[in-house]
Amino acid sequence: MADRILVTGTGSGLGQALLEQLGTSGLTRADDPAALRESTPYDAIVHCAFDHSPKDDAEKIEANLNLFEAVRSIPCRRFVYISSIDVYPKGKGPKLENQQVLPAPTDDSYRTIKLACEARLGKSNENNLILRPTALLGKTARPNSLIRMLRDPNCSLSLAPDSRFNYVTHHQLGAFILRAFHDGLSGVYNIATTGSLGLREVAEILATCPQYGKFHYDVGDIDNRKARSVLPELARSTRDIVEDFMKAHK
Repeated sequence: MADRILVTGTGSGLGQALLEQLGTSGLTRADDPAALRESTPYDAIVHCAFDHSPKDDAEKIEANLNLFEAVRSIPCRRFVYISSIDVYPKGKGPKLENQQVLPAPTDDSYRTIKLACEARLGKSNENNLILRPTALLGKTARPNSLIRMLRDPNCSLSLAPDSRFNYVTHHQLGAFILRAFHDGLSGVYNIATTGSLGLREVAEILATCPQYGKFHYDVGDIDNRKARSVLPELARSTRDIVEDFMKAHK
């Protein structure tokens, strides 16, 4: 078990939600990780923080890799890195944790950062977790397309209506982390519910009429069996998750 846990990025989004759920210490953008280098080792650090502020891709990559290394310098017994399902290459076929994922010349800065941090963590001790969640839902979640539709039923989206998503809640991700700590787990896990939904289907569930764009996103076929064996709740369908979220937040 981990009793003394530090969560980064607690000023908003997933970090804020996990701080509430795990009942731990938080690190915000205003805090300096270097101030904690001489602290008593934490049982675990959960690194959620991501610096979106640099406009230039090269600057964004450098800023986030420097942030990762600064957080990694804080003493801890276990490190949990919140990566993304988008580290997998586009294309058909199941997305499996044991498949090789490599950088590509066409990568955007987000995928480049997530892959680089995973690689750096993979070279350290084995008592670490790399979690690859799909689109996140929660009361503090960043405004993805679903949340924007909830806030404004007639909003304009950049995504095409046939884009497909898988959704997982902040609470499910937190529950997985707690279970992983309890069971002493390490390694890579796809944090996803079961199946996917088209964006037009999501709009129908929410009873909204957004203006769609042309960019097509497809989360693909995610193999969640490994994570599902730890947290059986991930066997629930993405449709169920969206319907429950709508009822709770609309």
